[in-house]
Amino acid sequence: MVWEISPVSHISCVGLGIIHPMRDEWKDAIRRPMVWAALALLTVMGDAARAQSLTEDDYLAELPVVLTASRLQQSLHDAPGSMTVIDRDQIRRTGARDVAELLRLVPGYMVGGFNGAHPVASYHAPLDEYGMRNLVLIDGRSAYSSFFLGDTHRGMMSVLPEDIERVEVLRGANSAAYGANAMFGVINIITRHTADSLGAEAQVSVGSADLRDARVSLGFGDEKASHRLSFGQREDSGYAVAFDDRRLRVLDWRTDLRPAADQDLMLRAGASDLQSGRGYGDTPGDPERTVQWREWFLQGRWQRQLEGEGQLQLSADFTQEDYADVSHHLAYKKVLLDYGSRGQRANLELQHTLVPRPDLRAVWGLGWKQEQAQSRPLFYTDESVEYRESRLFGHLEWRPTERWTANAGAFLGDHSHSGTYVAPRLMLNHHFTPDHTLRFGINRSMRTNSLLEFAGDIRYDLSPYKLGQLRYWSGNPDIRPERLDSREVSYLGQFRPLHLTVDVRAYNERLKDGISYSEAYSTAQRVFDNLLDLTVRGVEYQLSWEPRHGTRLQWQQSFSELEWADPVKNDTANHKPPGRASTLAWSQQLPSGYDLMLMRHERGEMTWDRDERDHDRLLPAASRIDLRLAKHWRIGSKKAEAALTVQALDGDHLDTRQSFQFQRRAFLTLRLEQ
Repeated sequence: MVWEISPVSHISCVGLGIIHPMRDEWKDAIRRPMVWAALALLTVMGDAARAQSLTEDDYLAELPVVLTASRLQQSLHDAPGSMTVIDRDQIRRTGARDVAELLRLVPGYMVGGFNGAHPVASYHAPLDEYGMRNLVLIDGRSAYSSFFLGDTHRGMMSVLPEDIERVEVLRGANSAAYGANAMFGVINIITRHTADSLGAEAQVSVGSADLRDARVSLGFGDEKASHRLSFGQREDSGYAVAFDDRRLRVLDWRTDLRPAADQDLMLRAGASDLQSGRGYGDTPGDPERTVQWREWFLQGRWQRQLEGEGQLQLSADFTQEDYADVSHHLAYKKVLLDYGSRGQRANLELQHTLVPRPDLRAVWGLGWKQEQAQSRPLFYTDESVEYRESRLFGHLEWRPTERWTANAGAFLGDHSHSGTYVAPRLMLNHHFTPDHTLRFGINRSMRTNSLLEFAGDIRYDLSPYKLGQLRYWSGNPDIRPERLDSREVSYLGQFRPLHLTVDVRAYNERLKDGISYSEAYSTAQRVFDNLLDLTVRGVEYQLSWEPRHGTRLQWQQSFSELEWADPVKNDTANHKPPGRASTLAWSQQLPSGYDLMLMRHERGEMTWDRDERDHDRLLPAASRIDLRLAKHWRIGSKKAEAALTVQALDGDHLDTRQSFQFQRRAFLTLRLEQ
């Protein structure tokens, strides 16, 4: 049977007015990666005569079942949004040293950071360098920081890639399921079950840029109780010409228990310690100094299976962060600059999944959290600054016929400072066939203000120079939550005979009451306010093809444009997403236990954030090629692997600003597991 995919061919012209017709430069950008794809295809097809045939299981293989989109376990065809799943095999093959690097495999994500020691990923709108409009979850625990601007980049470093089972990324807003801050994407990191990591593992990496990584892990137990303790470190010297060396230590404990046949209990605890250089790597003129970030957490999740497919879940977690950053102003040597602070989060949640009818599934729950920070330098008080939020959420999945799935959900939050807010979502999935789905949806997402935006009061004491006290940052108690209204159309197709999966998303997102700061140049005082009003629209797609056993090709591209509601009020030159970005990844199993991973990333010119005084934020178009060649063998009953990874194989490139370069980096990795 021949089946024509009209939704894909006409995705740029859908009636919701999501995007403009595809521009000529976008068409040109699509052609460039085709050269890389053609080379890979020739290699695959040239060896087709000797290729191992795909089995019946390969033809019948299902797409992953995901949890992130709605809190229900759903097929990607039923999920209310476009998702990318990065599995454990992909994680290993990339040679990624942290989670941010893995997100190069997700369409629309930009990977960079305000320096080399603080990698960050942001989804298609570079409004900040801290990832504060992403929600990052680690086994359900939020990695959102409680102090400063509420960033996620340090929290993502608190889990090592080797401990991860998979990463589920919902590309788009999802406050209907998770509330505030799930605005520009949800990154759900799921760690490995302890029963799947029994035995000992050891790994060490050494290479250029003073790279020194190591990890050891010990897993033990049985089917009723299993445990894993792992410890890892990451060390390197960061970017060229930047004081941004990094030394990261991560300790992680996980226990999985079966108190009864219908119950599961997961317990986790961990600690992270990051010491890094900071100075010119953040803002020109900043003094060079070493900063320290420490985090520890406790987490528990109890699940009980109910009759049918129902489930009851109770989860709780507590996180504490400590940050030390002390220096003296370069121009005024006696002026102390101190950004030290402590942040804490306590969270409690009850969730109930039920299946009242075969065509109807639902999940609902309620929760409570408290965020607080203590920092005289940031808030000009010795007292704790805090907020509390209670929440009620629910989601319905209804399948009235085999051709339709309706997803409807809403999140009701009551914030002690921002007040009550509602985040609804409605998504209709039309299944042309069981393997081809077209989605239509609208939703609203929110971001509540951080403690610094609400109550910040940063002052510099210039009295040694008889200049008095300078109030540099000022919060705004009247600030309103950010609001994002989204419309999207997406297509998911699974071509089983070709072993090909196609995912296309077109979107139109309007950000209102976006929080930024105004600056009085006479006093240099920065005041947070609702200043941003913009629209981001674009289209992105990803293709995954496994033409033969041991071969996998992934090709993804994103095209976006940003339009300001008031171009005079907001300088567009200081907020520029890349017009297009591409990634082509080719993984190949080779004879004699070798395997190869080759990735090429390419993006257009862009900026990372807004800073009118810093004119080197506009980055030219750039590309990067990464390669990893690994050899596998056995030593008795143990598995061994040696790998050579080369990042930026095609040469140095600009990553965050014109004055910094990510230099070509090569390192060797040895791994042994029982």
